[in-house]
Amino acid sequence: MKKLLLIITILFASYIVDAQNINLVKDESYAVSGDWTKICDNAKKLTVFDDGTAIISHTNENRYSLFDKNGKLLKDIKIYFENGKKKPFNLQPVFGKINNLYFTGTNSQGIIYLFNDNGLIVKEITVDFSSHEMISLTNNKIALFGGTSWETQWHYFVAILDVNTDDYHIIYSDFEDIMSLRGEYVIYAKALINHRVDMVKISDDVLAIAVPDEGKLLLYNFTENSLIEKKLDWQPKILSVEEQKKIQTDAIEKYKKEFDTWQNYPNPEKLAEKQQELVKQLENGMNHITEPLTVSWYSSAIKGNGDNILFFDYIEDAGKNSFHTYSVGQNKTIYKNSFQCADCDLSITKNKFVIHNGYVYGIQKVKGSKNELRLVRFEMK
Repeated sequence: MKKLLLIITILFASYIVDAQNINLVKDESYAVSGDWTKICDNAKKLTVFDDGTAIISHTNENRYSLFDKNGKLLKDIKIYFENGKKKPFNLQPVFGKINNLYFTGTNSQGIIYLFNDNGLIVKEITVDFSSHEMISLTNNKIALFGGTSWETQWHYFVAILDVNTDDYHIIYSDFEDIMSLRGEYVIYAKALINHRVDMVKISDDVLAIAVPDEGKLLLYNFTENSLIEKKLDWQPKILSVEEQKKIQTDAIEKYKKEFDTWQNYPNPEKLAEKQQELVKQLENGMNHITEPLTVSWYSSAIKGNGDNILFFDYIEDAGKNSFHTYSVGQNKTIYKNSFQCADCDLSITKNKFVIHNGYVYGIQKVKGSKNELRLVRFEMK
């Protein structure tokens, strides 16, 4: 069973530090026109670059929509090899740029594609792991959070990849036992506990590695090649028996509703059989939820203003979006805030919610619409 983690990334502006509730107000001058039904169709990830341009990567499509700094759609890019004989395979979202080349996440073969504004694939880099997150660094390097499966364990790590040499070295490593679904029951809330991490670029010299299950922050200094550990100053989320049973019930209903979707896949009977087995294990698990469960200190973390990092609460009421603002220099929480928005039903996920130069960018649902998604930019008030 795949581990679930609601991953959220937010930056922070210095002029709102005293606010308890931060209002996100739509910037009416940004992305004023466009067929957003088409533009945001199958949108998987929004990436904003240093110059304010942005790109939307589309799920399972060779289509990357490029926007100028005002939100105007410049073109849809389809990536290709120069000779036309070889085709790009299992395309992944764009995570950043190195030397004016866009780079994708690793595909199922461990390949990273680097391509230019016209879509021409200039270089391929092959690694022996899958990446979950990638961050552009200086000196032609990329930080990657990746993982590989061993016989009985998952190996999670953060590595620094040199784009010039294709070599990488690991700066943080952890292991986790692989969860088996062969037992008689499953407690779904335990799937929320994991050793995955968030990476945060503090500066050109420092990369922060946040570990949610241990409440620690590791600071890697590129110049000194050192790793310093700090402890967060609040307590982890504890799920009561009632909360766990609510999560279990919701999971059961979710998987029951998915039975019909397997008809669209090859071998639907086999897939449906596995799904039914999982539902039975979840139903059996209800009687085994008997005590509170400690989960993570936070759901996600990313750099804020200066040396601040925002840590979002793990499980909370829908729409609350509360977070701790933690100062690396002071080694403590300095504020507790939350986001509100009158224009959109906020979906604060790492792939579709980004802050750059004091603005919040997102692929968000227009409030009151059935499912109207569009590219928006917010001001923080």
